[in-house]
Amino acid sequence: MRKSGGSWLLFVVLISSCTTQKKYPAGLFSVDSLITAQATFLSEHQTALVKSTGLGSRKDQTTSVPEDVVAWKKELEIFSALDAINKPVNRTLYKTEIKSDSKSNLKVKSFTTEEKSLPVRFIKIYYQDVPGKIRLIEAQYEESNPLFRSIRSLMMEFQDINNKTLLTSYSILGGQKMFLGDTVQYRVIGALTIRN
Repeated sequence: MRKSGGSWLLFVVLISSCTTQKKYPAGLFSVDSLITAQATFLSEHQTALVKSTGLGSRKDQTTSVPEDVVAWKKELEIFSALDAINKPVNRTLYKTEIKSDSKSNLKVKSFTTEEKSLPVRFIKIYYQDVPGKIRLIEAQYEESNPLFRSIRSLMMEFQDINNKTLLTSYSILGGQKMFLGDTVQYRVIGALTIRN
């Protein structure tokens, strides 16, 4: 009886190990996961946001405490567009490279493409020692159609606070040229104050 029980357990283990789940290739860099994790932490710690905006010569500044994870995700929504590098049809069109940064003690993992049809031209992830210790993300996002052309430089800065890698500032700098119109320059700069 004991022997057959052991055989049954062995049978179940063998069957479950033989069952294969369909595996999908991992993405290049999980932007959505990063934003979700940051939004959750920032919401839990009632992080204050000082946001400076500019459109042409017009400038504005606001201070707020986004009320929940949804509000933080909306605040960082523009960075979610970078997740386009993870679409299965796009992944193979990016060249991945890791090298030391010449201006700091950081490593840089970059994803670049020459493919003009892809909106994310590059992402550079600066990290300290290990990829999880991100210090800076730089990216360029381009859109164009017959009516306009837009180029955005996106940046997120991180610091190690209480053994956690946390977003401390971000910026969006760009220009948009309308068909038969002038180029409009805009900028958004966010500075975060994390409450313990």
